[in-house]
Amino acid sequence: MLPILFQNADLILYSYPLFMGLGWGIAYQIFFGLQDPEAPRSQGQIIFWGVFLSAWIGSKILFYLTMPTLTHNILSNVSFWTGGGFVFYGGLLASILFLLILKLVNFPLHQKNFWPTLPALTFGHAIGRIGCLLAGCCFGKETNWIWGIPMHDHLRHPTQIIEALGLMILGIHLLKTHRPRIKLLAEYFMGYGALRFGVEILRGDEIRGLWWIMTPSEWISLLLFISGIAIMFKFKNSGKLKTS
Repeated sequence: MLPILFQNADLILYSYPLFMGLGWGIAYQIFFGLQDPEAPRSQGQIIFWGVFLSAWIGSKILFYLTMPTLTHNILSNVSFWTGGGFVFYGGLLASILFLLILKLVNFPLHQKNFWPTLPALTFGHAIGRIGCLLAGCCFGKETNWIWGIPMHDHLRHPTQIIEALGLMILGIHLLKTHRPRIKLLAEYFMGYGALRFGVEILRGDEIRGLWWIMTPSEWISLLLFISGIAIMFKFKNSGKLKTS
């Protein structure tokens, strides 16, 4: 763990917010680097920053809902909204809701505008997980396996590294595979859902608690995977997956 990268009398450089900001910065570059030249940049800006704000709020809300030690008074605390403590799935669900709202109000949410969000999200997320590793959060269970890393006084499964590598592979797949984009959306849902479900099994930060027999993230991972299968099945039957 390396929660503080640099410190002197005038400056403290924390690893988690640094890598989270780096992840969003690289996501921004990927998003606009992949934008179709014919797609209005102003529409891309609305999509990117709308996703950014909705993801920030959603990740904070799910963090609050999955942390039984937090009281409702924390929601009025500015430091809660601006400090650490984010749950990725809350941000993902809120972002999807934001994009659906854009669709409902007839915003021109064409594939030229929407498509770059997937690889941008995936690579930015991978970088953010490195920040989790350095900060010591999202850690794995104790293990004697050869890949165990020292964290919190024990050797633990390197869950942050596993997820970051898996996201990198998924991001490369999204960039390099020439398939209909709706199919790639389904593959992202299935790929990340399966990856995260496996990582959750190895996670050791049990403070999040259980929703019945699984953690909140395991339930959402399962739902995401099933949604990907449903999208694939629906559009395969409609014939829309036959052309790119």
